[in-house]
Amino acid sequence: MRRGAVAVAIVGMLAAGCGVQKAAQTPAPPAPPAVANANGVDMCTILSDPELTALGVQPGTRTSFNKAGVVGCRWKGTSFTLSLERDNSTLAGYQAHRQDPMFINFMDNTVNGRAGAHFGVDPKGSQCAQLIDGGSVSLSVSVAVPANAPPIDPCAEALRIAQMIEPRLPKAAK
Repeated sequence: MRRGAVAVAIVGMLAAGCGVQKAAQTPAPPAPPAVANANGVDMCTILSDPELTALGVQPGTRTSFNKAGVVGCRWKGTSFTLSLERDNSTLAGYQAHRQDPMFINFMDNTVNGRAGAHFGVDPKGSQCAQLIDGGSVSLSVSVAVPANAPPIDPCAEALRIAQMIEPRLPKAAK
């Protein structure tokens, strides 16, 4: 009986030791790179008319808005409506409210290595916003799919468009 208890103890210690070794070998994810202040980014002109057209958006449908610290533009397309905006709230400010019922499936992610997050605002899953860290502001790509349009994943489309925009954003000095 005593031998059995010793064997169990040894197996337990070996298993625990292996677990500790594995935990020590797993590197922590790298911190997102520092970003420059994107307060001066004009989200209405960050994509050219040919780029908007290639996305399936009609450049002539552009509507500008400036409400409560949110500045941007909206375009209609055949498959979705696209909104590009700059918001006085930071990415961290949004992350602090991730449990707000207004944000559906809030998830942190990255856009070409830059910190970001995405969330839905419609319980039916027809609209998604992809945030991009802009330092003292957040930048947002929002895709809304109308009920009669061909089905697309608005979060995947918002991320794809954000990946087009991110290289044009200010970078932090090294």
